Order: sequence, then C-alpha cells, then structure tokens
Amino acid sequence: MNSVLTGWNATMSDRFGKDTILFNHRLRESGLFTQEALAGLIERYPAEHYNINTNGFDPANPVWREGEVGDTSGTDTIEAIKRGRMWLNLRRVGDVDPRYQQLLDRIFNEFEGVIPGLRTFRRNLGILVSSPKVQVFYHADVPGQSLWQVEGVKRVYIYEPREPFLSKESLEGIIMGLTEEEIPYRRSFDDHAKVIDLEPGQALTWPLNGPHRIENHDCLNISVTTEHWTNEIRNSYAVNYANGVLRRKFGMTGMNAAPFGLHVYPKAALALTWKKLKLGQGERFVRKVDFRVDPSSPAGMMDIPAYAK
Repeated sequence: MNSVLTGWNATMSDRFGKDTILFNHRLRESGLFTQEALAGLIERYPAEHYNINTNGFDPANPVWREGEVGDTSGTDTIEAIKRGRMWLNLRRVGDVDPRYQQLLDRIFNEFEGVIPGLRTFRRNLGILVSSPKVQVFYHADVPGQSLWQVEGVKRVYIYEPREPFLSKESLEGIIMGLTEEEIPYRRSFDDHAKVIDLEPGQALTWPLNGPHRIENHDCLNISVTTEHWTNEIRNSYAVNYANGVLRRKFGMTGMNAAPFGLHVYPKAALALTWKKLKLGQGERFVRKVDFRVDPSSPAGMMDIPAYAK
C-alpha cells in the first residue's frame, strides 16, 4: 500500500481540527478490513475491548442497549449484524493486533508530515461493523476524531461545537464520565448541520467535540475510527473537567473554557487531583448488558438477564 492519505492539500492542513474536512484514503488496500479478516479478529477479541449495541429509530428519543457476542463465530456475528440492527465497536484494536497499531502509527505519521506543527499522542484505532439502516444517535467525543469508510455508505450529520448544539454542562458531563457521549438533540438542529454521504475510500474529520450523528444506508457498513490527543486537546479536557467540578460541587458559573492562558494550570491540577482521588467515582454512568448475538434469530440477537459490564 502506498500512502494512506490521498489528495491531501495545504488547505486541508490549515483547516485540520478547526473545520469539517472530507478526504480520501487507501485503507482498503491494507487487507485488514475485509469481512474475512474482521471475522478472525472478532473471534479473538477480548470482551473488555468491544461494545455491541442496538438502538431505536428516533434520534429525538435515543434508546441504547448493550450486548455481547458470546461464543458466536466471527462470520456468524457479521451475518447477524447484516440482517439485524446492531453496531459492533472493536475498541483499541492496536492493543489486540500489532498490524493495526502499525497502521495507526503510519496514519498519524502521515498527518504530522503534512500538517505543520501537529504533534499527537494517545492515538487509538477502532473498527465499526454496523447493520443496514442502523443509526448512531447525536453525541460528542472527547479526543480528536476521524471517521474512515471502508465498505457501505453512511450519512453523517455534523454540528458546530457550541450552543445550542453543545452546552458547556453537557460537555463537562461527558468529560467527567457522568453521562455517556449522548447529548440533547432537537430536529431543528439539522437545519444547521453539514450532511455528507460518506462512501468507501472517503474519510471525515471535524472540530474538537463537534456533535454528530450517523444514519447507515441500506447496506452493511465497515468503518474505522481514529482518535488522537494534542497538548491543546489535553488542556481543553482538563479545563472542562475542572469547570464541571466547580459547577457541580461549588455552584460556579461563567467560567473560562479556553485551552490556553494562566487559568489552565490550576484547573489542570484540580482535574488531576479529583481524578486521582476518585471523588466522582460513585456518580459515573454504568450501562448494563441485556442481549446476546444470536445468528439463529431473525433479528440476529436474543435477550438475556441484564448484568453490569
């Protein structure tokens, strides 16, 4: 495989991290994301490194359920996803198979080679295998994100990381782990969204914490997610974490959330101390597993007694 990025230009470099960018890639040529390769990967994937979810149809009323693959084979898991309504997320793939870590490093070496001043750390690569017409509800992520399409087509809605699309309180709650990534959504937000049908060989990146939601076309989708941190992203995390503590525990409002300036240092110290002492541990959101992949079921899944993951 030649360079992973194709058609990258200086304008994209200038906009990286600040705007939504649609670009092209060659991940398919690696051979790591075929259905056969992923079936083998699924069979040896540690339970603590994956999530499989099912959800409803209404983005204004998000309903998520967490499941498990169990002892279903990788091939049968993919077949169940094809006819069901599920979203399998293989997280931290580089920790499980070094080939994916090598690919991840190559991707960011290329990014750093074409984007002046970019220095990344805590990189991560995930793989998404998702059903036809399934959707991912409105949410925001903490680190820098890119979405790479390998098979199928998905419609991606991207919104600006500001009020009313993302409140300070919502972002703080996500960063503190008090909620998952889902945030309040109104249909009127779509009037302001950037809407892109992402096809194989295309990828998207968007501004930090930019809310987004996804609707698959009527086809199986195989996608890759990459995430990264920079010093600015780390500062933003620390400031918002500390602001969340100050808001919820001390009633403070109107706080500076900029990832630069003298206020970053004391807030970073507060965030680190709060996390180390696990002062918010009892408040963290916990989701329960209540279904299992079942290739014999028309829906590809069966209910099981709920347990905390």
